[in-house]
Amino acid sequence: MRFGDYIKKGIETAQLKRDAIQMLAGDREALGPALGILAIGGACAAIGALSLLGIIWMPIVRIIGAFIVVAIMHFVATSFLGAKSGSFSGLFVPLACASVISWIAIIPLIGPVLAFLAGLWLLVVSVIIVEHVYQLDRAKAIIVVAVPVVVAIIIAMIALVLGLSAFAILGR
Repeated sequence: MRFGDYIKKGIETAQLKRDAIQMLAGDREALGPALGILAIGGACAAIGALSLLGIIWMPIVRIIGAFIVVAIMHFVATSFLGAKSGSFSGLFVPLACASVISWIAIIPLIGPVLAFLAGLWLLVVSVIIVEHVYQLDRAKAIIVVAVPVVVAIIIAMIALVLGLSAFAILGR
């Protein structure tokens, strides 16, 4: 398939079309295009936020973040929730391709708000992909998706407390 075909399959995945999820989950050639979709999404976010420097680092951050989130999800599904099927790439590729909807972030000023809404929708899409890839029921799929979200919230709260503490200590 060509890159444009992966974009179309990503849109279909974001529309919760299970045949697109299944095709992407089993496509051994899809990792490159999936990484490209993630990288473009990062660049779109930087452009929408009017961040020139972000055009360089946001694609990298987005790709690294996606690998970390999918690793956590894969670990939870296979180690704690007893998933008998599914693979890291089988989860990563459909999720990365579905992130094509985050390209909406390219619109200056309102793009970041629209991208936030797209991100909320991607949580729903993630649950459906986890259900399909790991053959888990909906409750377990929700747990798999919720774990990295909770971890991110905890890390953000710790960073906030540490930052505010440092601010208070420095007297600023």
